[in-house]
Amino acid sequence: MKHIKVLLVIVTIFSFLSFQANESVVGKWELFKMENSDGEVRETSGRWMDFQADGVLKGGNSMDTTNRTGNWEYNKKTKELSISSPDKRPGEGTFVINWIDAKTISLTVGPGRKVYMRRVE
Repeated sequence: MKHIKVLLVIVTIFSFLSFQANESVVGKWELFKMENSDGEVRETSGRWMDFQADGVLKGGNSMDTTNRTGNWEYNKKTKELSISSPDKRPGEGTFVINWIDAKTISLTVGPGRKVYMRRVE
């Protein structure tokens, strides 16, 4: 029984460390809910962002359209994501990322306001 407990602790530690080491926003993400400063949550679907490895950002209002492009940069140390474009569109700026798990994040977009996104496979 003691060996099983030790094994479970080791597996838990290594899985946590591997998640921390692989923390990357590169890939396609779907926005699935938003939370306002009053704590009200609104479900949403279709909007997406694709953070490409070369720093290019693409996005759209539905999974079939690409109507936004720009650039992104992620600071792993401060967990800040910066989004910009030459068009200076609404929604650009620097946001703090909260890693819920390897496939789910939330972005703090204002006092008490969050956007939740999940990785699209």
